[in-house]
Amino acid sequence: MNRSGVPEPRIEYAPKHYICKRAQEPLLLDGRVDKAFWNAAHWTEDFVDIEGDLRPKPEKQTRVKMLWDDDYFYFAAELIEDQIWATLTERDSVIFYDNDFEIFIDPDADSHQYYEFEINALNTVWDLLLVKPYRDGG
Repeated sequence: MNRSGVPEPRIEYAPKHYICKRAQEPLLLDGRVDKAFWNAAHWTEDFVDIEGDLRPKPEKQTRVKMLWDDDYFYFAAELIEDQIWATLTERDSVIFYDNDFEIFIDPDADSHQYYEFEINALNTVWDLLLVKPYRDGG
């Protein structure tokens, strides 16, 4: 039963995997991915719609690199877009009403107890821990 009002994808749960390597040095946080820090990280496959082949392939490319160390999880996103917009400015607004970038972190891949981080072009953030997914009443 869908209690959230958010449409659920009609696909089998089969998330893609990515080997996230350990960072070899501290990161100078400057938004640049052409630094030596990122050399060990491979780009993910290009992003697709959450419903996969049920939706058209995105016209523009989005991909990510990721690394970790004892203190942080690092990600660098490359989003190709020529119409960048956002309207929401209040932290923890429902960011997906704007164009946004979202990361879901689920270390044991069971779709429960996962962390969600979203950000729009105005640097507005929504972050939360979901005890259970929307489809299970979360």
